[in-house]
Amino acid sequence: MEPILNVKGLTVSLPTANGSLKAVRGIDLTVNKGEMLCIVGESGCGKSMTSMALMDLLPKRARCSAERLNFAGHDLLTIGKKERNALRGLRMSMIFQEPMTSLNPSYKLGDQLCEGILAHKNVTRQQARERAIYLLERAGVPMPEERLNQYPHQLSGGLRQRVMIAMALMCEPDLIIADEPTTALDVTIQAQILKLIRELQQEFGTAVIFITHDLGVVARIADRVAVMYAGQVVETASTEQIFTSPQHPYTQGLINCIPIPGKTKPGETLATIAGVVPSLIGNQTGCAFANRCPSACAQCSQQDVELASAGGEHWVRCINQLYPIQEAS
Repeated sequence: MEPILNVKGLTVSLPTANGSLKAVRGIDLTVNKGEMLCIVGESGCGKSMTSMALMDLLPKRARCSAERLNFAGHDLLTIGKKERNALRGLRMSMIFQEPMTSLNPSYKLGDQLCEGILAHKNVTRQQARERAIYLLERAGVPMPEERLNQYPHQLSGGLRQRVMIAMALMCEPDLIIADEPTTALDVTIQAQILKLIRELQQEFGTAVIFITHDLGVVARIADRVAVMYAGQVVETASTEQIFTSPQHPYTQGLINCIPIPGKTKPGETLATIAGVVPSLIGNQTGCAFANRCPSACAQCSQQDVELASAGGEHWVRCINQLYPIQEAS
């Protein structure tokens, strides 16, 4: 498949009183046309910072750099702000994490839905309105025409998230970044939204980067998975490979923490990953997971480790993958 997004060496840092906090440390990502890539990892691992960097929505004090940042034939490192703004909303859009605050409470939903397409495409207001009604209907919003005259506070959280999904699709983008779009929703609505995103992604052939910390969500919707830890991608592979043959100790730990229906007994203590995430302030040497890894050796904390092939499209950032531990004979 042809990649729509190609990222190499993406870094994001923020100044703090104690030094530079390196929130993203050399991310490499490729997203193919029509693909659903899930980025998974615990809170604070750099998932949202990565998405904000791709959309050029970082805070002013943040510093972003990359060796390569190509989207749909455009070099995002060299184009100007005007060209970047022309791409954002038209060819790449975003579904934000919190539907309660993502919509402007002062404007009607119809105005917010139509704003982007009127700015980016040569359409009339009536045509924009008709597309908004169509997409609201496809997103499962009842009485879509009436909703255009309502304000965000008149909708439930689930309906607001459906409006955000419709808004992201208004200009038929090549790429949608969904930053934990189901976190604030209850389980029943979450399942409906996940099903909806997958169906619309397949219908419109849009590439999606879906950011989450929930491996259950990953198993349901992902084509490919990138596992992040402490600002780095530590493993990337197809969804099947991640769940059947995880290679990085952190990925293995995450999967071991998932309760298994029929095997995990009620009241049984669930598995955990011991230790804490290291500070990302200042320079880091070696594997960031070394202080929590049951397979760590002296080399792990002494040298940086690059992503290495574990076969095919399976890549792992682990020194034991580069230099496998030899068993005693």
